Amino acid sequence: MLRVHERRRHAREVLTCPALLRDKTGRVLFRGRAADVAPGGIRIVGRGGLPLHEGQAVWVELSLPSLRSTGPRTRTVKMSGEVRRINVMGEWRSVIVIIFDSEFSRQLLDPTL
Repeated sequence: MLRVHERRRHAREVLTCPALLRDKTGRVLFRGRAADVAPGGIRIVGRGGLPLHEGQAVWVELSLPSLRSTGPRTRTVKMSGEVRRINVMGEWRSVIVIIFDSEFSRQLLDPTL
């Protein structure tokens, strides 16, 4: 059996929710779905969108299900980051974004935020 050496520093967790990438003016650059998340970054998969480049500063906006019993069904989490890698797969793109916010994991998991 072929064994592949894992080079990732952190384990990835599955996270599926609507996701947007915006520029600093608020313009939507890319719309897709979060596919997985690690302590310092997130992968978003989608089709189309405006041109992106590695090193580009972006705002990530996620629509997460709310875990509260009352109030809105979703909550929006926003954080700043930088495009690390873009993989093109036909009409689809996979965009890896490094997140600068040290509270990133807590924002995703804490239903009180």
